[in-house]
Amino acid sequence: NLPESFEETRLVYMTACLLKFYQQLRIYEEKAGDFEPFNMEKPLWVFVGSTVSSGKMSKDEQIVATDVAMIIQFIADFLDNRHAAIRRIGEILTGRGQDTGLLDKDGNDIFAGAFSYLVRAAGTSSFGNQENQEQGDLARKLYRDILSRLFNNPAGGNLSLDRIKGESGEVALRVGTSGIPFGLINVGDAKSLCDHVAEVGVQNGIRLIVEDSDFNEATFASVKASTSPINLLIGSKKFVEGWDCWRVSTMGLMHVGRSEGSQIIQLFGRGVRLKGYEWSLKRSGHSHAPFRPAFIEELETLNVFGIEADFMEKFREFLKEEGLPGNERRKIITIPLNVTYDFGKKLKILRPKRKASDGREYDFKRDAPVPTVGDLPDYLTHNTIVADWYPRIQAVRSRGTARATQKDKVSFREQHLALLDYDALFFELEQFKRERSWYNINISKDGIYRLLKDTNWYTLYLPEARLNPTSFDGVLLLQQVAAELLKRYCEHYYNYRKREYIEPRLELRDLRPDDDNVPQEEFYQLIVDGDEEQVILGIQQISKDLEEKKDDLLKVGDLKACNFGKHLFQPLFHVRPGGKITVLPVALNESEYQFVTDLKTWCDDNKEALEKDGMELFLLRNLSRGKGVGFFEAGNFHPDFILWMLVGGRQHITFIEPHGLLHEGPASEKILFH
Repeated sequence: NLPESFEETRLVYMTACLLKFYQQLRIYEEKAGDFEPFNMEKPLWVFVGSTVSSGKMSKDEQIVATDVAMIIQFIADFLDNRHAAIRRIGEILTGRGQDTGLLDKDGNDIFAGAFSYLVRAAGTSSFGNQENQEQGDLARKLYRDILSRLFNNPAGGNLSLDRIKGESGEVALRVGTSGIPFGLINVGDAKSLCDHVAEVGVQNGIRLIVEDSDFNEATFASVKASTSPINLLIGSKKFVEGWDCWRVSTMGLMHVGRSEGSQIIQLFGRGVRLKGYEWSLKRSGHSHAPFRPAFIEELETLNVFGIEADFMEKFREFLKEEGLPGNERRKIITIPLNVTYDFGKKLKILRPKRKASDGREYDFKRDAPVPTVGDLPDYLTHNTIVADWYPRIQAVRSRGTARATQKDKVSFREQHLALLDYDALFFELEQFKRERSWYNINISKDGIYRLLKDTNWYTLYLPEARLNPTSFDGVLLLQQVAAELLKRYCEHYYNYRKREYIEPRLELRDLRPDDDNVPQEEFYQLIVDGDEEQVILGIQQISKDLEEKKDDLLKVGDLKACNFGKHLFQPLFHVRPGGKITVLPVALNESEYQFVTDLKTWCDDNKEALEKDGMELFLLRNLSRGKGVGFFEAGNFHPDFILWMLVGGRQHITFIEPHGLLHEGPASEKILFH
């Protein structure tokens, strides 16, 4: 809570909020390739308050105008008073809340551990221990980058407010001579707001320019697109209700937080929306994603703060009334991730060759001919897709009366194809394509029709009577059967084309420290709710034990850790499913961790025999799609581990998938591949 008189504390607090959003923006831009399968959108910083309508402003609307003026005043000061802004950045990144005044009720720095990515990106992992001059250099480096990324003008300059002519109620924000706006104000009465902001600026000696703009079109409609240059949106309830946007990642509460709880919940809903892995609408930790990129947690977190003291308290009350957690102050504990960069041996790994033109590995999506739905290679006619719909539609028979039946093998004919909705099939395949990030495959309604007309690529088991529907439910069943066949065709066809292109371009080459399978991070991030004191103490104890012990197994509560010298990076972590700790990157699941610990135990028990035989073992966690080594003929299968056994001048490379086969069968692509 910030008393009105503590203006410097308010400026430091808002600088910290700006840094929090800038960190999200920077992570998104620098790791865009890692986040592609998770359908992440470019972060957006939003301030929302009650409506500022045309005509005479009400008392509430005047307060909101004052709130907007306060935000504008902060941004103008950040741009105009460069030295003070750099000093505040340095103070915040040192993590000493006593210096900034940003402490919670227990005396803890509210932003402790919140800027680990920025600290590392700035060139040091111990920012708070640097000399003052070096701190200033790093803060200046970040300030310059903020001007470029957030404000769209690396040269800086004064803040300009350009009121867009017409009735749109929009004001574009830009810096200096840049013609690219970085922010947008969207209110009911833009003129009254601009007049008020200009008046406040004069009263407080803030340098900013307020003028009419010749922009012909309003820009609010385009803000929801990640291609928009707008990083900051300030406005009213207009974009609380029914606004379709996936970008909101940092949220500032204005006057709306005082009395209108239902709108706060709607506002909260704007910021917790995520498309997620394969459009699961879930955060990565709750999806079935095979891997989680480092720092994705930062982009999946909605940061909420208030520009007045009581806004956050009101916000927590509203969340509590709705049955939502009101305070999730995260604690981030970093533990060194030690990579064996000098393996001592030239370990071989299977990788695509590098192109002579630019040294880049051959990439199916970028370099291969574009696959097209409707194309039917001989491979698919010799390896047909089998779909058995009997278990889904078979009548339930009482015990003792069931009898074996001969399954009908059927196929679509012209009269069946005439009943299908090709628009629906097209859009369903487009959705399927987006979920798997297959951007390089062409889909057309004509291709869908030609494919279904050809019966040589699938084997369909379905009661013959179902092919001649007598109701709309029967037609719907045919639509579902066709959609499933088409999706399975796409999967087999895409993997075949990928294998056909990549396999002739594969080579065995030396594993290098910059290989995609080798983590480039210097630290693990262990993230836990700040209120979980016992869990935090347990993590800190494990961190201390890892520093003191080598090649050991550790466990505290939900967290297990293993230092295993044969693995090319360590330690390795496992968290009990449903536990309170999130580990980034590369947390092992239960079967993977069990395998590593079993192998470690075996190596310890057979140490003398291994040395006697001159045998060396090296283990590496194989990352999933896009990073690790995969096998396209097994449905793009990526085994969990790669094990090298060096003996007698030869390398034996084994790919290991340690989980059981409970959900596999004789027709499993993995088993057939083996």
